Amino acid sequence: MPWARMRLLTIFIILTVSFTDLFPQNDSVLKFIFVPHPRSEDQAHQSVYPGIAEIDFAKYDVIMLGGDITYSTSKDSETLAYCDNLFNIRSPNTLWSLGNHDVQSGHRDLIKKFTGRESYYSYSRDGITFIVLDTELDANSFSSTFIKGNQLQMVKDVCDSIRDSRYLILLHHRFMWMINNDYFTSRLTDSIAASSRSMDTTNFYSDIYPLLQTVRNKGIQILVFGGDKSKINVAYSPEDSITFYAARLSTDIPDNTNNVIVLNYGLQNKELTWDFIPLSEVTTSVAQESSQFPEIFSLNQNYPNPFNPSTRISFDIPEHSIVHLTVYDILGKRVAEITKGEFSPGVYSIDWNGTSLASGIYFLKMNAQSTTGRIYDAARKLILMK
Repeated sequence: MPWARMRLLTIFIILTVSFTDLFPQNDSVLKFIFVPHPRSEDQAHQSVYPGIAEIDFAKYDVIMLGGDITYSTSKDSETLAYCDNLFNIRSPNTLWSLGNHDVQSGHRDLIKKFTGRESYYSYSRDGITFIVLDTELDANSFSSTFIKGNQLQMVKDVCDSIRDSRYLILLHHRFMWMINNDYFTSRLTDSIAASSRSMDTTNFYSDIYPLLQTVRNKGIQILVFGGDKSKINVAYSPEDSITFYAARLSTDIPDNTNNVIVLNYGLQNKELTWDFIPLSEVTTSVAQESSQFPEIFSLNQNYPNPFNPSTRISFDIPEHSIVHLTVYDILGKRVAEITKGEFSPGVYSIDWNGTSLASGIYFLKMNAQSTTGRIYDAARKLILMK
């Protein structure tokens, strides 16, 4: 058979087997996780709190980090690489609001170079808009923290232009909305650091809160997550559709009283639900799941799809195998090699960035060969829309 006809036949087969998996099922549920203040007190090794490090973050579609990942997160590239291994901080789906321990070593440029983005930004997907603030940028130690200049303009631009989103999620580190708020006056003692309780945060209620109210008036629900250290759980709603959250996570209390917040988002009904989950339950469920290996090979449809420019690729490996993931264009030319190597039994997710490619249809091919001789081939259609 001539090569041209073979290539066309191959493309036809790939189109046929992958068409039904073009879009995710309408009943799909995305899982988000909010992790406040994950650092430990280990200054020598720059480690994350052990209960946090045990979580399998690959199972979450969006990771929201409240800041202070380690004691001196930007100390060096090795520390950032350690954080990336845990939280995939290079991924656009990992939202990181910088805390004082993240930047106190002064290496903001190192963080920017490592993550490829500014310290404050907005991000939208699936009917949800996220705003990530840098409350350390214009902070004066522990005496004040303001959102001003270009950062305030960014918030204004998002709040003015937001139309199609069902939710707006604001992520930041310092508890700007707790300070100078009558509701929290009696609750702050012994719940957040004394150095933070007297900070000047008046800028939040004078400049940020009115902007959130304009978004609320558009019928968009607003969730605000503060990621600084807290010994209380907070779900506070002073106004309809604006809810403020903090999660209790401290190194001096047990994991059955420490919490993260897990959110479930239905792609069909566009409804977002959330709950405080004890850290011990999150890590226990991960341990139970990790002991149950997949029974069959599987290459799942990437998500999101269409995507721009990043998408998540997940696959199942039932036994020790050599796995090769490759991307081809519509003509069958190989344009990217995502991974090639040995994989133990388990469930895997990889975030792939198609920035270097033009908009169009591509095909992801997976080839797996197990140590027992089993061979698995599968293909999925990828749509890159810039």
